[in-house]
Amino acid sequence: MEHPSLFRLWWSGVTAPSRAFEELKSKPAPKWGFWVVLVFNLLISLTTLLAQYLLQQPPLMESWLTFLPTEKYLLPEMFFLPPLRILVWLLGSAIIHLGLRLARQTSDFDQILNIGGMGYLIIMPFILISDWVFVALNQYSIAEYTHPFAAIWSVALTYIGLKTILGTRKRLAFGMVLLSEVLTIPLLAIFAR
Repeated sequence: MEHPSLFRLWWSGVTAPSRAFEELKSKPAPKWGFWVVLVFNLLISLTTLLAQYLLQQPPLMESWLTFLPTEKYLLPEMFFLPPLRILVWLLGSAIIHLGLRLARQTSDFDQILNIGGMGYLIIMPFILISDWVFVALNQYSIAEYTHPFAAIWSVALTYIGLKTILGTRKRLAFGMVLLSEVLTIPLLAIFAR
């Protein structure tokens, strides 16, 4: 991934998402999306979670896992978060792809994966920087309010991506994105803290 090109694509995604998704068509799918999702989730583990762990700050939420208490959650999460988020990215994209195919609409699973990667590229710099600030101020609980905003932004970006890259009808695109979110966010909520 060439950095200046990546920065331009990010800026285009922030200022004119439709144009960014047009540019995304030329990126190798799903390889490009995979690397974006992997790199950002490794950054979360190696920066936000590691800093919280070293500063002995609590996770954002209590553990829902009986075998992993809240006070010991962050260290294991550093290791399982990247594969978990990749699984959620794959599952969410598969739900959209299957839904489009069942609706007898054009679909391309690889492009849907890249659309998810573009969402990461656009949103995650804002999330990472705000999380770092909250951790530095020992106020990570504020992320409870910024992370839902990111989920809403992700819905909008995926909707734009489906319309731009696959030409999906508006209602169908919106329905598939919502279905994907409704089915994947609970899985993520069980493990991501």
